[in-house]
Amino acid sequence: MTQPGYKPYASNVQTTPQVQSKNNNNLLWRGILIGAAIGGLTALIDKSTRQNVQNRSVQIKDQTTNAFRTVKDDPTIIMNTIRHTMDTTSKALNELANEVRDVIRKVDDVNQHSKETYSSFKEVGNELKDVSLTAVEAGKELTDINQKPTNTLNTTSENLYTPTTNLNTPPKI
Repeated sequence: MTQPGYKPYASNVQTTPQVQSKNNNNLLWRGILIGAAIGGLTALIDKSTRQNVQNRSVQIKDQTTNAFRTVKDDPTIIMNTIRHTMDTTSKALNELANEVRDVIRKVDDVNQHSKETYSSFKEVGNELKDVSLTAVEAGKELTDINQKPTNTLNTTSENLYTPTTNLNTPPKI
């Protein structure tokens, strides 16, 4: 069931979206250029804008000419300026790297100290728990003792100890 003249794998046929994309890009750039030209011409209608554009163009031309003249006359000035800038930047970056290392070291120290402090607080908390449990147990024992009936001591003469010897006289041998 093939149709005459139908080639499913034709290599020289472009698809329609690609052609439209190229046309759209061309139209886009054309529109940008035309819009910029119209905008620039419209802006130049104002006399002060024209004067400002002219002055700025002269300044840019003079700066560029001076830069080229400086490089042409003595290129070592530019090289020295670039070297100085690179050296200054390198030193600043090294100092910054050292400061960052110091800050990281201090953060690590604080982190370690905070872990140690946390451990110490945890140990103190455990000791306080032990002390409080001991105090609670002691309190229970005291209440148990207070609740028991007390034995009355028999204070009759036979239970009292009376020494038979005088402590002031030496013993007989």
